[in-house]
Amino acid sequence: MDRIGRAKNLVDNPLSLPIRRGKRPITIRGPLHVQCNDNRDDRPLRRLVDEVIAWPDIEAGPLPVGSEEFISLKISEEVATAEPSVFITGREFARVLFGAPTIYLTLPLSCAHWAIIRGWAEPHFSSGFGLVPPGVMVVYTPRDEHEVAVCRSLFQVSYNFAIDVRRTNSSERNAHLFDSGRKSDIREALAVA
Repeated sequence: MDRIGRAKNLVDNPLSLPIRRGKRPITIRGPLHVQCNDNRDDRPLRRLVDEVIAWPDIEAGPLPVGSEEFISLKISEEVATAEPSVFITGREFARVLFGAPTIYLTLPLSCAHWAIIRGWAEPHFSSGFGLVPPGVMVVYTPRDEHEVAVCRSLFQVSYNFAIDVRRTNSSERNAHLFDSGRKSDIREALAVA
């Protein structure tokens, strides 16, 4: 078991990621790489972001040059890994745009590979130019509760990737992350696939 429950299964076995149903959304590729369709209802995304913000050691706020339509998720300095390729910038492991709902996550390369192959993500445009690390992905926004479960697991992978496990007390944090009666595992999503 890892820091957030069962997401480690996805890191250990990225093949457990289910295949996303339907066509890939259309995106506009550029420095601001955004999803253009399949994201009309942003309520599932907003609920997911509210849940993620409540996880231990996360600092959330607008981007310095953005607005309330951008949310930047950072790992607190006390527990962040020193590896810069784990972050979009600074200690930022995730970014969410609500104006044109879009998720940006930094994933381990093996997980990023399978997220692309299984239809959940595409590499961020700026990674091709070395402006962001190669694991920075545009993850397609969830359309239903099944997809929320998959996106939650991808957030968990990104969150765990950004934590320096030597500097944390994982047993304390695991006790506060999720309701004891609720599954947070990728297997939840697989059960309905």
